Amino acid sequence: MLNAGENEYLSFPDFLKAVTPAEEDGARFVYLEASNQARDLQGEVVLAKALRDSAEYFLRYGNLDIDHKTQLGPQAGSDYLLFEIGQPVDVRASGESTWVKGSIYQGDTKTAEHANHFWDSITKMKPAKRWYPSVGGSIQERGVSGTIPVVKKVRWTNIGFSATPVNPAVPQVSTVPFGALAKCWGPGGLDLRKALEAGYGTDSADLTGGAALRSESLDHKLQNYWDFRDRLSGDLLSKRVGQTAPDLISHANQHYGLTKAEAAEWTERFLADLRDGLNSKRTH
Repeated sequence: MLNAGENEYLSFPDFLKAVTPAEEDGARFVYLEASNQARDLQGEVVLAKALRDSAEYFLRYGNLDIDHKTQLGPQAGSDYLLFEIGQPVDVRASGESTWVKGSIYQGDTKTAEHANHFWDSITKMKPAKRWYPSVGGSIQERGVSGTIPVVKKVRWTNIGFSATPVNPAVPQVSTVPFGALAKCWGPGGLDLRKALEAGYGTDSADLTGGAALRSESLDHKLQNYWDFRDRLSGDLLSKRVGQTAPDLISHANQHYGLTKAEAAEWTERFLADLRDGLNSKRTH
């Protein structure tokens, strides 16, 4: 379930995808941020309210597929129905974001081939394949907010997974719910201080490889990734920034002078470093 509490999860893409995949009684689940009111490649914004209002319909009749091929119908090929790989089992709305928990089909028949390929690509490949979600359905009402086109009402029927996102601000699919980060949890939720302290040292003398070569600078402007990592760590520990991936990206964009693309790329790398540090700590 995606209720608040012990089963809540964050969208930490590289951090989460390397942890043991979530399976409940043999079932296979994925977790994703379906939409977050960022402008997509068509320049539109899908309002969170539009998805919330259609969530019940999506849960009852919707599906998960590859590249929206089940929605395209015969024009996607005669075997378009075989590209359905799962079903939604829960939807959670939080602010501007809409989160989905989905169940991925499994089996030894041709009807499950694409589902098995999808699952194996994110659980058995190294590095894992990156899949991004895209909301599918019929638009029932459009509008304008300021100068930005917005989708105000939809009949939500589908999440399509693709290697290239329609909304570049949406992170990739994860196979692990928040509860998998139990070792980083404190009584009030995720203890990022513990996670960061376990994750990696910030003293250059304790680092190896490229990390040991990072430059120290008194200039407020970021000099390199290692400067970014130190500053973001400090802001997290001092609680000057929220703990979700979108929070980190927005903070880096607004306070460090990075473009949104740079902020997203370096935040993903930061979370991967944190994950690797934690994994290393647990094996020693």
